[in-house]
Amino acid sequence: MPEVVITCDWTMMSNHHGKEFLGFGTTTPAFIFPESVYQRLFYPMMAVDEHGYPQQAPYGMRKIEASLIDGGFDARIVHPGHLDKYLPGEAKVLLISGHDYFGLNPPSSTFGGVMHREPLNSVNFKRMLTQPAVVEARKRGLKIIAGGPCAWQLAPSTRQKLPFIQEFLDSIGGIDTVVEGESDVFVREIVAKALHDEFLPPHVVLAAKEAPKVEQISSIRYPSVNGLVEIGRGCCRGCSFCSVTTRPTRWYPLEKIEEELKVNATLGIRKGLLHSDDVFFYGSPNIMPHEEKLIPLLQLAKRYYEQVGWSHVAVASLMTKPKLLQKCAEVLIDDKQAWWGVEVGVETGSPHMITAAMPGKVAPFKASQWPELVVQAAGLMNDNHVYPACTFIVGLPQETEEDVQRTIDLIDDLWEFKALLVPMFFVPLGHLKSRDWFRRDRLSPLQEELLKRALTHGIRQSKSMLRDFFDWEGTHTRVYRSAFRGFIGFLETIAKVHGLWSESGRPGRSLADPTRSPERLPVPTIPVRE
Repeated sequence: MPEVVITCDWTMMSNHHGKEFLGFGTTTPAFIFPESVYQRLFYPMMAVDEHGYPQQAPYGMRKIEASLIDGGFDARIVHPGHLDKYLPGEAKVLLISGHDYFGLNPPSSTFGGVMHREPLNSVNFKRMLTQPAVVEARKRGLKIIAGGPCAWQLAPSTRQKLPFIQEFLDSIGGIDTVVEGESDVFVREIVAKALHDEFLPPHVVLAAKEAPKVEQISSIRYPSVNGLVEIGRGCCRGCSFCSVTTRPTRWYPLEKIEEELKVNATLGIRKGLLHSDDVFFYGSPNIMPHEEKLIPLLQLAKRYYEQVGWSHVAVASLMTKPKLLQKCAEVLIDDKQAWWGVEVGVETGSPHMITAAMPGKVAPFKASQWPELVVQAAGLMNDNHVYPACTFIVGLPQETEEDVQRTIDLIDDLWEFKALLVPMFFVPLGHLKSRDWFRRDRLSPLQEELLKRALTHGIRQSKSMLRDFFDWEGTHTRVYRSAFRGFIGFLETIAKVHGLWSESGRPGRSLADPTRSPERLPVPTIPVRE
């Protein structure tokens, strides 16, 4: 029986029907339908063995689990519904992780704010920590250590701004330590302190200089959700609203990546996701993609997975070497794979906001070229069977009504683009963490129009992409395809009835226009550091 148990809530402990981007559905509140319907659609129950160990678990948690095992600790990830097997009992330390503990991150804060309801991820996080087994174990001295990408939500400064967080923590007897940052190495130190009843600092922030080197990062021992495998960490673009840009860029060698591909493939995972903050940059020391690094990476992934997706890519990255995306497609697209997904941070249609908040996002191009870059990148992606989820930020500091209109104009240009456009309220992270959240009551009429336009685009394109999205065969697939078709139709009806439907007032740009040429946007020469 492990003395260190690692867990998260039910919305994370799911493979989302093998479709990573269905996880976005867990950031919405349950509306009209009961929560069980959303659970079936977006976060079906993860299978477990007789010990309550999940067949797949979130990748970041697998990294922590591997680090502790490598350090000689008796630690395992346990499904949240099976904590009563270990609590109260032999387990002395409970590590918890999450993407969005209280629904404060985008897009949860957007959906929850607009609908005036608590998002599903927040509901399930609270449910996980208020289980009788956890409450009883806490009374008997169980140590709780929290981390993950949303650990900032438990920081003292956040609790001071949002008293309801402190009230919840008080109701469960508190949390011993909150750790922000990459804790692959530090987790062994803090867990050792907890096991020996030593003083635990209530809040630890690991600075960028403390980020582990590649050789200090353990390889996962057990399968990750949807075969996700990290290929590197950090981002050099420096967007002011993003915490990732504070971390140094490190790329894993192919040998290390292959170790984890084998772990997933050996246990039957045939579809996987390559994760970094820009997959197109793999192996590059600057912002120019390296074909000789990227193509072998994709070829390696295809040896283990029938279908390969990407976590993130940047518009400017694609447009620096647009022909390279076609070469990527030649590796990935075959009789087993017809398309692939990726998340793209578009954020705005305004060159002014690019200059004000994210100048590195457009490098090596000029801010004035941003809207055209996005349109050309959209065409490039659809030409090469890439269907992305594109995020937009509403309410950035310094945003004007003209900036909002430029973003609406860009959405109209992308009207026929096969993608999901996901608008998100500004959340104070990165270099802007001292600012305040953007909230629903601050929405201007023009910002409301932007949200409506994005919703309408998303519903229209979701219907057209549904068959491609559920690309496996069988009765099970037909049932889920029909269920999602009905759910999308329901959303369309609700949107129209409540005045949330907004068609573009003009035809979108033709993304298949043969005159569209990446060479129209010359790329400045950037010296390569070997």
